[in-house]
Amino acid sequence: MPETDPCEICGTPAETVPSGGYDGIHQRCPRCGEFRLSGTGCAVIRRFPHEAKVKLSGWVRDQNMLSEVPELTSDRITRIAAGPIPGIIERADRFLTLAVRCQTSLGQPFNMNDPAFQAVTYSKDNDEVTYLARFLNEEGFINLLAMGGSTEVTPQGYVRYEKLHARQAASAQGFVAMWFDDSMRDAYVDGFEAGIREAGYDPLRVDRVEHVGKIDDEIIAQIRRSRFVVADFTGHRGGVYFEAGFALGLNLPVFWTCRQDAIDELHFDIRQFNCIDWAEPSDLAERLRNRIEAVIGTGPRSPIAT
Repeated sequence: MPETDPCEICGTPAETVPSGGYDGIHQRCPRCGEFRLSGTGCAVIRRFPHEAKVKLSGWVRDQNMLSEVPELTSDRITRIAAGPIPGIIERADRFLTLAVRCQTSLGQPFNMNDPAFQAVTYSKDNDEVTYLARFLNEEGFINLLAMGGSTEVTPQGYVRYEKLHARQAASAQGFVAMWFDDSMRDAYVDGFEAGIREAGYDPLRVDRVEHVGKIDDEIIAQIRRSRFVVADFTGHRGGVYFEAGFALGLNLPVFWTCRQDAIDELHFDIRQFNCIDWAEPSDLAERLRNRIEAVIGTGPRSPIAT
């Protein structure tokens, strides 16, 4: 039988995974999901109030839904705790997203009292989950079936979900916004380019495109043609912040990355996103591929897709 201990984030009984030499704690919690907590992180997290732990719980679930098992270090815990809790519309949409993703067939009832809904929706307790459920019920996106938490997604709910996650499916292009410095050559070739190709998409870096117009016009045109944007903030170039913001305005998926030695300098507005903090190009390639496939699926250039 797996060893069970209180979750270090929320206190729920959780499975503690053998460390295998890791200097910290590895847990699988029915509310928070799966995470690793460093030795210094253990000391820090126990001093945080409940509201801060709600943010950590939600952040871990976000990472798990992106196929990541995150490590909570002391610095990362502090950054996450300082960030905002999403607004009510986003929290309701997160509820709906989890409801659809946990189904194996259309119309299958689910139990909204599953503790994962508390984490995904950044809720302090089940009363807040119930409030979000009533909101979605009044909007016609779910039906509350029974007092025990049995719930179903309505046809309107599936339509809402598809609109939330609709993308430019015809495009196979992944636009890379990054620092065009010689020190980043290996990171691009063995990290960004490799990861995007392995996910089944075509990477594009605007400085490698032949064009005769203004560079700003070319950037905007290429982002509009893309399925997603990878924004790497190593070097903290102003153009990367602009290109990421422009992509968000188009409702394109943005994959946020930054080299580990530069991540502490990220602008506060960026720290709320699930940023891949990479050290080596090979690590970057694997994690970027996994995240792309988790968010938008395998692309049309993948051998698996053909």
